[in-house]
Amino acid sequence: MLSDDPTAPIAPRLSATPASAPTVEAPVAAQPRDIPSPTRTFRLPGGKTMTLSTDRVRATPAVTPQVSFGLGQNAIGLGLWGLFAPKGVNRFLGLQCSPQTTQVVFGAREMATGMALFSDPTRASVLWARVAGDAFDIAVLSRLTRRTNPKHGNARLALGVVLAVTALDLVAAIRLSNVKRNGA
Repeated sequence: MLSDDPTAPIAPRLSATPASAPTVEAPVAAQPRDIPSPTRTFRLPGGKTMTLSTDRVRATPAVTPQVSFGLGQNAIGLGLWGLFAPKGVNRFLGLQCSPQTTQVVFGAREMATGMALFSDPTRASVLWARVAGDAFDIAVLSRLTRRTNPKHGNARLALGVVLAVTALDLVAAIRLSNVKRNGA
């Protein structure tokens, strides 16, 4: 038995037109509804309360936030290496620049994007900043792969890693750029 109740489960409805045989109408799709952000209220000592809200991503970006979080952790590790061992970075790659330049250009940049992704792996703007930084790294490492650099093998290895990470950064940036956030 068919129901005309709009709250009834969606099923194909049969209808007969006076001059023809019965036809099947397509079911009406449910309208998307806004799902509220998850919140939790905590009671603090002294009777005060604190409410924490979590930003909910409306689209399902699959594993992109997890990949982005991993990229952030990788960037923090590279940033620490560049900040605290710039001479080691220069020696490993055969860079002919001051340790201070390595700290600022490579270490601080990686640390900043890594911390931003670590705190919120769904920020597409940070991923696009990483893509731009990766383009700079690729340019520098491409020059270091020349035979005149005694560490050209290490530079080639680093270039391969940066190319792979750039692909991940690019995919994550594109996917998260297309996600609507309810807090932005």
